[in-house]
Amino acid sequence: MKRILLFTITLLISVSALSQKVEVQLIRTGNSSISEWQILDERLMQVVKEDDYPDEDTIGFSLESGKRYFLVISISRINFADTSLYSLQLDNNLILVINSDAGTGDHFFPFFTGVKTDPDSKITGGSNATISDFPWQVFLEADVFTCGGSIISNQWIITAAHCTRDEYNVRIPASAMDVIVGANNPRNSLQGKKYLVSEVISHEAFDVSTLENDIALLKLKEPIDFPNAVPIKLISAKDAAAGATDPGVLTWVTGYGVTRVDPVVYPSTLQKVQLPVVSNAQASLVWKEIASTDMMAGYRDGNKDACSGDSGGPMVVSVNGENKLAGLVSWGSTNCDTYGAYTRLSLFESWITQKTGIEITFIAPVPRGDSIVCYGTSTSEYIAAPVTGASAYNWSLTPLNSGTIDGNMETATVAWNSGFTGSAEVNLQISRNGELSDMSALKVNVAKLTKIISEPADTVLCAEKPVTLEIVAEGYNLNYSWSKDNDLFRSGPTGIVNILSATTDDSGHYFCEIKGSCGTVVSATSNLTVLPVTRIVAISPDAEVSFGDDLTLDVTTEGHSLTYQWQKDGKSLEQGISSNLLLQNVNAKDIGVYRTTVSGTCGTQLSNKVYVYVKKPDHSTDPEFFVWPTIVKAEFNVALNNDEKYTILLQNTIGKLFMRKKDCQYQTLINISDLPPGIYIATCYNDIIRKSIKIIKK
Repeated sequence: MKRILLFTITLLISVSALSQKVEVQLIRTGNSSISEWQILDERLMQVVKEDDYPDEDTIGFSLESGKRYFLVISISRINFADTSLYSLQLDNNLILVINSDAGTGDHFFPFFTGVKTDPDSKITGGSNATISDFPWQVFLEADVFTCGGSIISNQWIITAAHCTRDEYNVRIPASAMDVIVGANNPRNSLQGKKYLVSEVISHEAFDVSTLENDIALLKLKEPIDFPNAVPIKLISAKDAAAGATDPGVLTWVTGYGVTRVDPVVYPSTLQKVQLPVVSNAQASLVWKEIASTDMMAGYRDGNKDACSGDSGGPMVVSVNGENKLAGLVSWGSTNCDTYGAYTRLSLFESWITQKTGIEITFIAPVPRGDSIVCYGTSTSEYIAAPVTGASAYNWSLTPLNSGTIDGNMETATVAWNSGFTGSAEVNLQISRNGELSDMSALKVNVAKLTKIISEPADTVLCAEKPVTLEIVAEGYNLNYSWSKDNDLFRSGPTGIVNILSATTDDSGHYFCEIKGSCGTVVSATSNLTVLPVTRIVAISPDAEVSFGDDLTLDVTTEGHSLTYQWQKDGKSLEQGISSNLLLQNVNAKDIGVYRTTVSGTCGTQLSNKVYVYVKKPDHSTDPEFFVWPTIVKAEFNVALNNDEKYTILLQNTIGKLFMRKKDCQYQTLINISDLPPGIYIATCYNDIIRKSIKIIKK
């Protein structure tokens, strides 16, 4: 890596260039990531989208030249580390590379579609320039070394910090330095004028090994006063943020360095070259270590480059039609044939101002006054800090339909239009010594009065259901404070209360106080009633009761507006419409399986089964079968006094089997209507008990 290198950037755009097209090629590395892309213009409007090129990894399209665009990539997953995901080239020159270290998420990569205005120009190999076209260019003599530099005021020169050190990294004293201005060929003693250096200021954090912060200031012993020797304005951080140094921007680089490396040839006049800015990621394909303060430009494989003797020289861009200094030649290839590094001056705006007092960005002071104006306000007053030497304060108001502004030097009055609400700007531009400042702006919100648009009504719902209470209001900077039963329970910027699974404890009286920049309002009280879900908690257990006794079956429940329907053996009972069922003076007909259906506002539940067995007067606690009636016409019943399963056999008196019924439980109804009259034996048994009973059919 060499330290003596030249580069200049320009955004000079001719009228004819605006009608040109630039060929763009986007290359996506297959399977390297799961991602989507699109191209937006400077208004963030979509101009090219991925859907137009399905399943293509190399996409070609045209864009208008001389404009700023954004490559927007949304990365959901990176499949391979340390790999290239996308690259973008303009007219076959790579300017952007997006690597996997970008990470997942949405990424905006700005680029500029520059058009070359001098396709054959180069420093190495020769394209002549005249000092009148680049009058800020100087020739620096530092002891036995030569560099480039730029005039930034009548007594200050800017150059690379490494130009102020000798081969042993020892600082070269100011007494051993001078600059030649206004010369096409500074090696000709008859051209230009020499100025001596009185002070050298190198950046305190300059790193001689990485060339990070490669910037220095030279103060001259006397002010410059010579033809074709005038200062150039410096690029600001604001200019850079607006895209003045985006990848794709074309720059001008000038210098007096060598035009041929082997054998070494020095020019007889100033040289120039036009080079595109490239992303640092793109340049990292050639250079593995690039300092954070470097801006990269040039061509990967080309003979257009700055070269030895050009270090510290200017890289120039055009901002709104005005040339500004964007970079300083810092380092590059010893063969002067690939990407080169330039100190990015937009990073040093405050440092340069602090050291020299040069005001890089002349911005009008931001007006002071109300930034929030409530609807209905007729006028507002705004004041600007006084600026020494200011001859005029130019006030304006945007948008035009927001009102009118009348300014008198440092003060202005805005008369707001009665029907306007929304965002506005009070703008100020100052004229000083014939120079117009950048415009400053105070953002103003003409806010609507705080007002409730809609509020929740009374709500009744069942527990375990979601419910939303929502206040819709208009106004500015609103804060919602919700209260339940007069106790504050939530405050914040949203008017929505979401209850995912309501409980009866959420029942209550709710209201919301809405405070905004333009007033406070309180909603009406809304009642939320959460009803319990229908639920059976308990029911009476299986029971044995003696003939003639009474028995009550109970069910314990929860719910709202409950009704009950008791059943015996699957049939509804007329008297079973409350939470208890009273069986009076029981007999064998009351033996059976009972359950109840509970219905309410919030659901229906069917209870578990309850088995009721009616004991004979001489009943013991042992298992017992009970059969009734024993003289029948068609049907008889069999019941067991526990919940064990059993089998029933029906035979005649000589042992002929007419029926076998297995897996019976509780009470069983047997129909013998198809058998002839006579005497039959019903045998009931299981593993515990066996009993035979005579049945007479009439």
